Amino acid sequence: MRRVRLAILGFVLNSRRTIPTPNRTIPTLPETAGPGTPHGADAAREAGLDARSSGREELIARVLDVCTARPGRQLVMITGPAGIGRSWALAQLRARLSGLDVSTADIRASVGDRDFAGLVGRIADELGAPPVRGESGAAAVRRLSAAPIRGDRLVVLIDDAHRLAPECLTAGLDALAGDRITFVCTATTPNDGSGGDLASLRARGLVHEERLRPLPVSAVDHILTSLLGAKPAPGLAAELRDACRGVPALVHAAIEGYLAADRLRVVDRQAHLIGTGAPRLSITHPLFAALRDPATWAVAKALSVLHPLGEAAPALIAATAGIGEDEVLGVLRELRASGVVTFRNGWRFRVPMLAALLTACLGPYERSRSAQLAVTAIWERAATCPDDGYLPDRIVDAGRLVDAERAAAELLAHGEAAPEDARAVRWRWAACGLIADPARRAAALHRHSVLCAQHQKLAPAAEAAEAALRDHHDWLAADSSQELQIIAAAGLASNGNTAALSDIAAVGWHSGGDATRLVTRAAALCLLNRWSDARDELLAGHGTWNAGGTGPAAFGQAIAEAAVAVAGGTAPTASSLAVEAARTLLRALGLGSADAPADGGAVRAARSGQWDRSLDLARAAIASASLHGDPPGQAAMFREMATILTARGQLNQARAAIEDARSRHLLLPHRLALPEALLDMTIGAPQQSRAVVEQALTAAAETGVVAGTDELWLHIAELESRLGNQDAARLCVERIERIADELGTAEADQNRLLARVFVEGDSGAAAEVLELAAQRDRPFEFATTVTAVAERGFADRKLLLAAYEAFGELGALIPRARLRLLMRERNVAVPGRNATVAENERLLATLITEGLTNSQVATVLGTSEKSVEGRLTRFFQRTGYRSRAELATATLRGCA
Repeated sequence: MRRVRLAILGFVLNSRRTIPTPNRTIPTLPETAGPGTPHGADAAREAGLDARSSGREELIARVLDVCTARPGRQLVMITGPAGIGRSWALAQLRARLSGLDVSTADIRASVGDRDFAGLVGRIADELGAPPVRGESGAAAVRRLSAAPIRGDRLVVLIDDAHRLAPECLTAGLDALAGDRITFVCTATTPNDGSGGDLASLRARGLVHEERLRPLPVSAVDHILTSLLGAKPAPGLAAELRDACRGVPALVHAAIEGYLAADRLRVVDRQAHLIGTGAPRLSITHPLFAALRDPATWAVAKALSVLHPLGEAAPALIAATAGIGEDEVLGVLRELRASGVVTFRNGWRFRVPMLAALLTACLGPYERSRSAQLAVTAIWERAATCPDDGYLPDRIVDAGRLVDAERAAAELLAHGEAAPEDARAVRWRWAACGLIADPARRAAALHRHSVLCAQHQKLAPAAEAAEAALRDHHDWLAADSSQELQIIAAAGLASNGNTAALSDIAAVGWHSGGDATRLVTRAAALCLLNRWSDARDELLAGHGTWNAGGTGPAAFGQAIAEAAVAVAGGTAPTASSLAVEAARTLLRALGLGSADAPADGGAVRAARSGQWDRSLDLARAAIASASLHGDPPGQAAMFREMATILTARGQLNQARAAIEDARSRHLLLPHRLALPEALLDMTIGAPQQSRAVVEQALTAAAETGVVAGTDELWLHIAELESRLGNQDAARLCVERIERIADELGTAEADQNRLLARVFVEGDSGAAAEVLELAAQRDRPFEFATTVTAVAERGFADRKLLLAAYEAFGELGALIPRARLRLLMRERNVAVPGRNATVAENERLLATLITEGLTNSQVATVLGTSEKSVEGRLTRFFQRTGYRSRAELATATLRGCA
């Protein structure tokens, strides 16, 4: 039996390891984030919160059962890879045992714990009976065996038992064996040893094994939510879980590292990971403590960069670290034995996130040198890498340590081949810095600027444009100069630099001919929201810019069309490939039309009824803009975002979205007025609602803007009509008629028809506007149009039911609740009574969470304050919540 135990403990405890350097510590990862880190204080608490969702609570229950109800199992092994939470498991077990009639001894093993007498002494010391000086090991065992223990049961908890010598723990098991004592040990995996002996021990029922499993995506989602106070964006938890392989210590370290690198941004209570930089941790972080032996540290850092090169990596690591390849291989074998790295077609980290965290620990020379060796190896075909982005990344890191001309050519080629790759901006910009020839560098800067602008990365686009115009204007073609001037102006708008924009609007750019200056001035005027001024400048100077070359002619035409679409009037007509290219770039910059947002598709998704997707895209666009610059054409995106949040009852978030939008320099800011006005109307503030719309109309008039004012006049017309001010309402209708004639858009025509319905009760206009709304395939617009027309008595039962269903599919809780009242007034049966009750409760909980008073809730729901009080009482009784604060907390956590 002793031989069996010796063999099996060699397997289970993973302690038969050859260590070439006696003073080197075994490299393993900590179980949780260190207490000195920003998030370390939360680590244990978060691990406990994660337990239920990851099956760990059940594991603790099984181990507790072995310790208290099945004393025949002398040894319990809790295993798992480094950082998986073994120490947490022991802490949880210790907490459970403290409430039972059981004694415990708590020991954390270290590399020096290789003496049996020392182990027994530590156990005795934990039990309050420290060993006597000169006492023999056998005597200590006899005294410990006879010592009184609570409940006549002792559980010895040994953390990191893999650090013990096999004979040490085996001797303890033999000497202290019996029904009174159970050893619960933790050990890292992978192990070396004999699987057959382990099977034999299992067959004899002498050991109970539990393996801690990696966290599922749901647990990582919970960690992110708890630490950041926001739900992770779609895919973020899964991405982090995969990169960390579900290891809790790595998940916490990654979040800390991304926060330190300023890569985590919260938008509308949703967390986003932006940019491409590595997460950053201090080299003194506890995560790296066991890797800090000089040789191990150098090898691990170099491997973090070179591991994608497979079997070629060890030789390159040796060259980087300045040590022999045999020593590198020795360190790598140690790291494999401790579970840090693995070998599969080359050496690589078991957890990819550890590699990412280590790359940020490289010094400037280490980074450049390892990159130089990698690039050279690939160029000389001594190594290959399946990741197409690896070589350009290393070329950027190597800088001028490699051939500059070849490096620049490869970087430009990779940047052109994958312009949507987030790393492509870095590649192309680095290439521009490596090109010595001024003409080629000017061309590279121009191309880089245009590609960035096309993908709404205005900060790097403007940086490249300004560099080209400032340092290489003599080498730029006239058409390229025109394009770059407009991009640079858009960059100023993105930064909110209206003073510089005003200077350009007054005198143009400092370089270029008369035609180029005129077109650039017009672009700056548009970016200042002076659309009528831009229109007038371009129409008056048509002969100049139209004859000024391809670039000025194309951009002059495209900007004139945009200005006319906003301010009214008639633009000159022209079309060519150059004009179409100019229109495309202007759309990306937000200048293409009255409604050309740079939002990643959020507006299109909102209008087509994909509200959840629209919100996700909008949040992602806002988060990305914090890194790449704010496109000035995002007013429509913020407008849709606020509309959705208001309809869903998330009124504070809607208000925050509007305030965020107003803090930026956006084109057509008056388009934000209607959602703000409707938000005010929702909570019963009609005077404030009217004031918001009137201020927007005044601002639009001052800048000569016509587009989008029709909906504002429609709002005023509806308010006047409800107050019985028919003369004032008719004046609004006349204004809307003139605007619709001038703009000729479908939206303006629809608003004209609605004005006639609201003010004149025109049944023909009602039928026509309902038909138009049905044709446009915009579910929310259709449902709100039906509701508005139905309030005037023109919509039938079929249309009301269709609108009700559309609101339901969108999750538009407030308009759906109000439509229910209207349907009951019209004696139209509301489908789904049980669903209606649940929906009412959900809306009530949402509004209470938003902090609304009972009076405001009554206004939103279109009912009495007494009715709201009754609903709240019944809701609290049914759910068990005792206060508004408790309900709000549960709702924000997604539990209500």
